[in-house]
Amino acid sequence: MTSRRVALVLGAGGTVGMAYHAGSLRALQLVGGVDPAGCDLITGTSAGSVIGAYLRSGWTTEDLWQLALGTHPSSPGYGPDEAGARRRAIFTPAWRTPAELAGRAVGSAYVIARSMFGVPPVALPRAVRRLFPGGMFTLEEGRRRFAEELPEAWPERELWIVAFDIRRRRRVVLGREGSPEATLPRAVLASCAIPGVYPPVRVGSHLLVDGGVRSTTHLDLASKAGHDLIIGVAPMAFDPAAAPPPLRQLIRGGPTRALAREAARARAAGAEVLLVRPTPAELALHGANMMRPDAGEAIARAAYESTARLLETDRFRVVLAAQGAA
Repeated sequence: MTSRRVALVLGAGGTVGMAYHAGSLRALQLVGGVDPAGCDLITGTSAGSVIGAYLRSGWTTEDLWQLALGTHPSSPGYGPDEAGARRRAIFTPAWRTPAELAGRAVGSAYVIARSMFGVPPVALPRAVRRLFPGGMFTLEEGRRRFAEELPEAWPERELWIVAFDIRRRRRVVLGREGSPEATLPRAVLASCAIPGVYPPVRVGSHLLVDGGVRSTTHLDLASKAGHDLIIGVAPMAFDPAAAPPPLRQLIRGGPTRALAREAARARAAGAEVLLVRPTPAELALHGANMMRPDAGEAIARAAYESTARLLETDRFRVVLAAQGAA
């Protein structure tokens, strides 16, 4: 390897994104000769925070691949009853009565408005705030699995997990020097707390939601940290040179444009940037629901195949050969 510093940027994308990461990262290692866990920096947003945390905690790309296929020892598989079980686990209602449902609907609407549109904060007594909690569903399944499968302590090698503080309306990079202190499982929960869907996660004085509120990739973090080669895996974007049909362009247009701006600034600063994004055929396979409980084998296999083809292009071969990875 040369002395160039390599950053791996893992983007948001729900359960679909996690399956996409599993296939893409497996191809990066087997076809491209890149060890994802060996990169100098891993940054993760939402689904990417889950994958990054597992990689830094000793899980391999083979583990993630087997998890997506339902054949990993920790996975119950994807039999006829599994989709329903996963749906219940991912979307366990946080209310029990119509009154609780109404209160959560109001609280969730406020969290969405504060996260996405910056509506002014509302100062209410704590007793009143408890009547209107944000988040229609619980994160208990994620909390349980992360507690069982991830260490509380952060890894020695750099891992940055991105969340969004709805109180201050700014990005929070957990795991970076000077950031708020949180255990690794709690940081991942915060980065995955989709506004309105799941409750915000408290970390110190911060009230955190999904880092995808600001960007689905946050590729600029790697550039600002001075990394020479940035490999970005972006499940929610697409390559404008191979654009999908207009409706899917509309749905994925925001993440795609934001990623293009981030990559352009990184290249202007002197970094090599390699982007892995779904093809039009993959986007059709992904569908519109990024939190599909049946996301798994088909998405991972398609991601592996498309990434393997990408790694055979001149652009990827030249850059990775110069890095000493291929």
